[in-house]
Amino acid sequence: MHKEKIKHLGQTHLLPTMKNVSSEVIHKDVVIIGNGPSGLALSYMLSGNIPYLISTSHPDDLLSARLGTINSNSLVHQDLLELANGLEGRSTNPISLLLDSLAQPYADMGLELTPLIEWRKEGNEIDHVVLGKGPPGGSWHDMDPNILTLSLGTWMALPGLPYRARDGSEKRASAGNVAKYYSQYVKEMQLEKYFKTGICVTRIRQLDEPSVTCGPEPSKIKKMESDGEPRRPKICSLSNALNFIRLRANRKCKRRRDALVKNEQSPDRKIREVVLKAPNQINWRCQEALETVPFSYSSPVNRSVNVSCDFDSFQSPCDSFCGKFFNEHGSFFNQVKSSCHSSTVPHFLNNCDNDSDRLKENCDPATFRGSNPKWLVETYDAITGGYVTYTCNYLVLANGTSDLPNRLSLPENQRSPHWMVHDVRSLELNLDRHAATNSNPEPVLVIGAGLSAADAIIATRCRDIPVLHLFRHKNGDLGKKLPENMYPEYHKVHQMMQDGGSTYPLYTALPECTLTDIDSEKRIVSIKTKSGEKLTFNVSFAAVLIGAHSDLSFVPDNFNLGVNKNLPIDNKANNIDINKLNYSVTGINNLYAMGPLAGDNFVRFIPGGALAIVSDLYKKYGY
Repeated sequence: MHKEKIKHLGQTHLLPTMKNVSSEVIHKDVVIIGNGPSGLALSYMLSGNIPYLISTSHPDDLLSARLGTINSNSLVHQDLLELANGLEGRSTNPISLLLDSLAQPYADMGLELTPLIEWRKEGNEIDHVVLGKGPPGGSWHDMDPNILTLSLGTWMALPGLPYRARDGSEKRASAGNVAKYYSQYVKEMQLEKYFKTGICVTRIRQLDEPSVTCGPEPSKIKKMESDGEPRRPKICSLSNALNFIRLRANRKCKRRRDALVKNEQSPDRKIREVVLKAPNQINWRCQEALETVPFSYSSPVNRSVNVSCDFDSFQSPCDSFCGKFFNEHGSFFNQVKSSCHSSTVPHFLNNCDNDSDRLKENCDPATFRGSNPKWLVETYDAITGGYVTYTCNYLVLANGTSDLPNRLSLPENQRSPHWMVHDVRSLELNLDRHAATNSNPEPVLVIGAGLSAADAIIATRCRDIPVLHLFRHKNGDLGKKLPENMYPEYHKVHQMMQDGGSTYPLYTALPECTLTDIDSEKRIVSIKTKSGEKLTFNVSFAAVLIGAHSDLSFVPDNFNLGVNKNLPIDNKANNIDINKLNYSVTGINNLYAMGPLAGDNFVRFIPGGALAIVSDLYKKYGY
């Protein structure tokens, strides 16, 4: 790979040399960020599949009475909030509860009743695109394929395609089978044309000024950045001056840019393009990435829109860039997705940056349809190394809350060592590699008290490796809300935490303790107990499993999206503030949020959010 040396703060870093990049502008009615279950369900409905009521006989008499009053069988044209009035369940969003109640009546009671709805491809197709870092299914492809879901297998299904157990008997589905189901869902439902994978969204921006409506039909246009060289004077200098004044007052394209490019004498022939020299060589090894990516720094300069080959915005903790590169271990860690965190992508400052008029200058007469686009979405394609900019009327945040693991606050200037991981699958792969050369490995430190920490403890002890389990509270609440007959493995770990490990081999509990120091070279961790005692342990690996959060680094800083405007988005404590009727984000026009970002943390409730959005779009488009 072509590399270029740059110096920053006394350090030399190797970065990919950017050459020959063209940026493409594509208009869509709707752009969906995220290709997990949320993106899949919404794409299915936007493609014309909508629910129809086929029965009003529901076990809930009040709901049954409300269903009997509707005039049309199509749910998208109903007052959904009125129909959902009074429903209760595991979601805080009433429309999600409504659709779940109609699709799986009284499922929480253990009943398997006939659905009251059926899906028909009788709706309107709304032009859209679904952007995802990895394959369709999102983070399900990153999980240990053998881990079982919390929900029943049937509850993992999306509209139109039932989930069927692989062995015909499993109640809880395995993560691997769920990931396969979601990949197959896109094919079975014929949604492939809407999905773009290997895509990292680098920035979204509202188009404040009304954009051009050059023609009635949408199309792709090639938009390439000029190198800033002034135009050569024409034969008549007076005409040039008048044209300059006219164009400044009313910027509309008079000629196709590709026609200008074909002219060898035109200064537009000199196009500045920025591209990765070897775009397919993105599967860099972890060590190489550590050497080539700056750990973290911010650009103090607000770059001009005409600057291209610039890496001042190339910033990221290197862990998010290379933490999951186990390319010889199948597809559970998608290498494209791992390299796709927006902070690791060199930002291509294209013609649209900070200037809506740039869109007008490069607008082909058939660029946009009658409605003015409201959003600009800038993306980086990690597969081709190219950049694509989307304009759209409506933008949907559907990227879940599992993109980025929560990390410990390490001492200043100290990075996470390579033997510290943040997901169970990476821990397992590391343990298997380590065991090949070490017959008697040191203990594994597991930090956290949730289900992922329990999975890590189970995976480590199954390999006959000791576990040091550090958690904040004296007795974790793991498993308290889960029936023991359905989740025996988590109840067993909960017993171990309460026991302290005295009766369980290969397990030592460290409750109410704090990690204070790390010796990266010697793999030694220092731990402080509640009483102030300092303990040190040699470890083989450390697994920090303290939750995850959504990657919203592409969202402008002034977009305070949460219910609590002063706190970051958190699927447990601070969801995106939405209108419960249509899932629109409060205070921001033409922006929606769904799935875990909006409080629907179980897959069975996600289609309800999609229905709310589609119903709102039907009203706006007059369908």
